[in-house]
Amino acid sequence: MIFCEIIFYPIKLNAYGLVNINDNLSDCKLITNCIFQTWKVDDSEKAFIELIQILENTPRLEIINKEKNYIHAIATSRIMKFIDDIEIKNLNQDNIFQIKSSSRLGIYDLGVNKRRVQTLRFRLIDIYD
Repeated sequence: MIFCEIIFYPIKLNAYGLVNINDNLSDCKLITNCIFQTWKVDDSEKAFIELIQILENTPRLEIINKEKNYIHAIATSRIMKFIDDIEIKNLNQDNIFQIKSSSRLGIYDLGVNKRRVQTLRFRLIDIYD
């Protein structure tokens, strides 16, 4: 039974083991299928709540771990059903966010993760304007 799960659901393995939420996010292992950005915001607590709402209202995206200062979500591609991990860490003391979006499979993502992070940023900026 376990063997069947590994064969038929290999992408979902280790979905919760990405980061220790007490530390900073890890850097990208491959820059061709991952993006890591640091954002400076005015009010990190308010912006973090807004980011949660944005993620909850994004199609094909599911938040799987939500802590006080950390979010881990997965995004599933429309056609091929590839899974990407999105991690957001709120560093309250500095009003800084660390955002990482990375593909679980493959070595190139055709810029999908970069566009996803840019879209999140623009949607967050849109709320404050």
